[in-house]
Amino acid sequence: MSNEQNDKVSRGRHVAPNDIPSIYSDNDNQPGGFIPQQVHGQQTRQAYPQYAQNAHQGYAPSGMQIPPTGVSRPKKHVGKVLGIVAACLVAVLVVAYCGVALYFGSHFMPNTKIGNLDASLMSTADAEKALANEVNSYKLTITGNGFNLTVSAKDAGVDFDAAEAVKEAYSAYNEWLWPVELTRSHDATGAMISSYNDSGLEQTVSAAVAAFNESATQPLNATVAYDSKSGSFTVCKEVAGTALDASKVMAAADTALAELDPKVVLSSEQLLQPTVFSTDPRLKTAAEHANTMIGADIVLTMGKSTAAEVDADLISQWVTVDENVQAVLDEEAMRAWVDKLAADCDTVGTTRTYTRADGKTITVSGGVYGWSIDYDALMDLVVNGVKEGLVETVEIPNATSGDAYNGVGGRDWGNRYIDIDLAEQHVYFYDDSGALVWESDCISGIPDGTHDTSVGVYWMNAMQSPGKLTGYENGQKIYESTVQYWMPFDGNAIGLHDADWQPDFGGTMYKDGYGSHGCVNLPPAKAKELYSLIHSGDCVVSHW
Repeated sequence: MSNEQNDKVSRGRHVAPNDIPSIYSDNDNQPGGFIPQQVHGQQTRQAYPQYAQNAHQGYAPSGMQIPPTGVSRPKKHVGKVLGIVAACLVAVLVVAYCGVALYFGSHFMPNTKIGNLDASLMSTADAEKALANEVNSYKLTITGNGFNLTVSAKDAGVDFDAAEAVKEAYSAYNEWLWPVELTRSHDATGAMISSYNDSGLEQTVSAAVAAFNESATQPLNATVAYDSKSGSFTVCKEVAGTALDASKVMAAADTALAELDPKVVLSSEQLLQPTVFSTDPRLKTAAEHANTMIGADIVLTMGKSTAAEVDADLISQWVTVDENVQAVLDEEAMRAWVDKLAADCDTVGTTRTYTRADGKTITVSGGVYGWSIDYDALMDLVVNGVKEGLVETVEIPNATSGDAYNGVGGRDWGNRYIDIDLAEQHVYFYDDSGALVWESDCISGIPDGTHDTSVGVYWMNAMQSPGKLTGYENGQKIYESTVQYWMPFDGNAIGLHDADWQPDFGGTMYKDGYGSHGCVNLPPAKAKELYSLIHSGDCVVSHW
């Protein structure tokens, strides 16, 4: 072969078909594989990929296409290398991701707080120890509004579970999502609240607040009050006071303890607050109702003499606002007032001093005669009168009443009465005009403490003519006698009557062995006269 031919071959020129001695196949079943060629005197084997047909048309056996020579084999190798590199990178990333996740499986994320503890990147075991140490040395000071209390967790009996707090704090995030978790801040303070028993602290704080409140000013609800200058009820604003709300103080202590904050500063938020405010429309209604009640003016009389007056100044002391913010009467206060009025007006059994027609001054106490207020009837009168705004003069309802009223201590009977003077052993009867129309000596009871004649002011009870007298002692009948004129005044046991068995009357016979069992003995003729003059209901005054 000439040099020119060699150059053609070397430049990839085609050779003639007959220059190809044979076709070899790597596969016995189909042609292909390599076409040996003579190049520069050497036999070569050329691969024939199936896609080479479009690049080069040469000789080939029937049914065989000559592959193009334009695609080079090194490009396929590059893709494989890149794939391997990528797979290796993925594997490294997976290993790194899992490694970080496994690390955070026992450690806290960055930017993690548990109370005041910065638990960032701490293991759970280290965090647990750190929390326990903080609690053991923890002291809480609560101050403000005049209150001051310092207490340690130990002294307060706080039982803190550090392990539980760490466990709860750690469970708040997912370590397999650490790429997301790393971008967040983690405040696990709330985990501490559920991890301690605050019963000891609550008792300590509550006791301290209770002691403080004993001298503190309690809050005052808005209410209605009487203004003496204007003579009317007006709405008064609420007042907060200085007393503390124990539950709110404890809530502030809870928050501080949960965060291991050493100090709580109390503010107005922890003060006990009023529950009714001046803006409540019910107060306006209550004021209007109260003003209706103080419009009453009731003049109370006893025996046509003024005993008391229920006016605005008095009623204002009885008006109060109940839990429903309604103006009501304080019936307890009214009862106290009625009790005092009764004490000031009731004369039954009281000590009276009077001057008899003959000029003798006498003091007597006891008995059942006199003025006695009907308590329940007076209460109804005053309560209903005030509610209705009654303006009227009203006689005080009485259970009993005398003939004249001169206040407690004065004579409460009229001109007509029977006067039994035990010291004189003499009886007097004065008629309606006050004139002495009858008198007589008598014999009274034996002054031995058992048979004494009753003293006091009485009414003459039912009179009998004749009457049977029966005497008892220690439950045993000791006598029974018939008298012609029976005039009882102390029940039906003690009275005046004729005594024809007595030898004489007056003087000292009552203590010289002739004294009665308590009755006032009269000469028969004198008893007859008196019986004809007096009536049941006449006043009887028995005295020494």
